[in-house]
Amino acid sequence: MDPYAPPPPPAGPAARPWWRRPGIVVLGVLMVVGGGLLVSGDPGGRPGAGVGDAKEAGRPEVSVSPSSVEPTATPSVPAGPPRLVGKVLEEAQEVADGAGYDVVTHDASDRDDGQWDADGWKVCFQTAGGQRGGGRPVLDLGVVRVDSPCPAADGEAVSWPVMPGVAGATLVRAGEMLEAVGIRKVRPESVYTDVVLPADPGAWRVCFQEPAPGEEVENPQYATAYLKVAPPDAACPEEPYARLRPDTP
Repeated sequence: MDPYAPPPPPAGPAARPWWRRPGIVVLGVLMVVGGGLLVSGDPGGRPGAGVGDAKEAGRPEVSVSPSSVEPTATPSVPAGPPRLVGKVLEEAQEVADGAGYDVVTHDASDRDDGQWDADGWKVCFQTAGGQRGGGRPVLDLGVVRVDSPCPAADGEAVSWPVMPGVAGATLVRAGEMLEAVGIRKVRPESVYTDVVLPADPGAWRVCFQEPAPGEEVENPQYATAYLKVAPPDAACPEEPYARLRPDTP
């Protein structure tokens, strides 16, 4: 070796294996990313459709299960109409409304009176009244005044009680017979003009009465029975306002 020969140039860096060369690394990364996109594509074969669509829409995908969807509410249908016959109209309206029904009313008698005061009428008949414009079902109520008896059929005249015949009965017994048909007011009077009615005329007997026996008494709770009575030891005269002792001055 020539001692005066120039030294050899320094050795360059060692050669890298082929798999660590920059071009190969970049290509590998792209292949991995591309493969991931291919794997995440939609079932129809469009690569990356699920991820791309979600990103383009600006919102994440949300899966909805059938149990998470609330069913559409349907209008409730009443199971059946409540029994309203016998109730005061005001209460009947409240019960019907709570059961899902609307109410219309009419006079159940032959009078065709208007029902302005709901607490003054009672229900005698009820029928289905159809449905209003797809709304709630309707009940048609036939009503009469609270103190009135119901007619035999809807729209017929009310059958009021008749005056019982109380002549010959004691005043106490006559009062019981009158109360049985709803007459509460009894006004007794001595049948003789010359005999004074005592403080307790319960044992006196009825000679004449008004209203007459068999006469229909409308609204008997407001009626008054006028009774002419005689002492227990005296017979009834032929006419009222007679004198028991005509010869006595």
